[in-house]
Amino acid sequence: MKDIKRTFGQRIKTLRRFKSLTQEQLAERSGLSYKFIGEIERGTGNPTIDTIGKIARALEVPVARLLTEKKEEEEWIYLLRKEDLLTLRKAAEILEGIFGKKPISR
Repeated sequence: MKDIKRTFGQRIKTLRRFKSLTQEQLAERSGLSYKFIGEIERGTGNPTIDTIGKIARALEVPVARLLTEKKEEEEWIYLLRKEDLLTLRKAAEILEGIFGKKPISR
């Protein structure tokens, strides 16, 4: 059970850092204490499903993203922030204007 909690906590920590949030900011967004966020990230806290939902909303990811593992090549899809996606779309438009064709997509 400890490995599951540790893995879950690491996933929270990774997403929090990717979103450039401190534990305090995540706590404020989720309505939880920063101490509890720290315990969860270290794998010592035992969050309820309601708590997991609050954290997911605060991180702007689906609950399933916190509970399931994804293939490495799909990981970037879930980690892109909205601003990053908009920047990538704008860059694609600029490149299309320069080269006169749409970029290759998968």
